[in-house]
Amino acid sequence: MEVRTLGNTGLKVSHLGAGLAAIGEELTKSDIAQAGRVLNVALDGGINFLDTAASYFISEELVGSTVAHRRDEYILATKGGRVAGGRSFVWNYAGISESINRSLRRLKTDHLDIMQLHSCGIDVLKEGSVIQALVDAKSSGKTRFIGYSGDNEEAQWAVESGLFDTL
Repeated sequence: MEVRTLGNTGLKVSHLGAGLAAIGEELTKSDIAQAGRVLNVALDGGINFLDTAASYFISEELVGSTVAHRRDEYILATKGGRVAGGRSFVWNYAGISESINRSLRRLKTDHLDIMQLHSCGIDVLKEGSVIQALVDAKSSGKTRFIGYSGDNEEAQWAVESGLFDTL
């Protein structure tokens, strides 16, 4: 499979990645075998980029329960700040820090490759405490890189700030 360098990370990711919102939204914990088949087929087929989020219902748990034993084979990106299917938000230092710790537990890993803020407003970005939570997680080894997941003026601000490794 063709690979490309992701953002400013130096990470080589497959041209195709696995976006995992659907498995978290459509499957239940009783569908773990199905999730495992999907994820293992993706990895066996050369996909090495798994993208999930705290707000994708049970997506993180399904990844942790099915492919954590293959952790060295994939680049793992998740997102924090949005919870409960994206309908509620936690945009402060403590909330982002807890989101990171919860994701690590759910994903059954000791580190994330990329931790992203999940579509917060420009006012939250400019205030800075959520970015500081990511920076501190990076400094402590909980994540290798930090990113912003969003669009419009927020995405432009994120790029121009120079603070993020990915968008």
